[in-house]
Amino acid sequence: LCAEYPESLDHILLSCSFSQQIWLTISAEFGQNLIATATFKEHYRNWMSISGRKGLQKKVWLLSFFAVAWNIWQTRNEVVFQNKEYNQEILLQNIRRRMAYWMKAWKDKLPYTEDVLAKNLGGI
Repeated sequence: LCAEYPESLDHILLSCSFSQQIWLTISAEFGQNLIATATFKEHYRNWMSISGRKGLQKKVWLLSFFAVAWNIWQTRNEVVFQNKEYNQEILLQNIRRRMAYWMKAWKDKLPYTEDVLAKNLGGI
């Protein structure tokens, strides 16, 4: 995304300045401060180990990791292969919307629309 460093999994999904900002923004929506890690694998372990959540809140927190990673990767592919311009706000909207769609697919019938879920992820 940044075109400043050679592409690697760790750079694209974690250490790229664009990716870092996305991780920080999403984690802040859940009231979390991320600890910097050297590798994506360490980042995954740290994200999964954050406690203090139970039930649905924990499930949404865990889901957020995969939504962020998936959407960063998808955005990178659009920039590289379709010559699209990177837009942080669109990426954040896509993450929130994907999370809302995935939550609506759960067997726990959430009484909220996708729009309400996408706008209130940290409050669930």
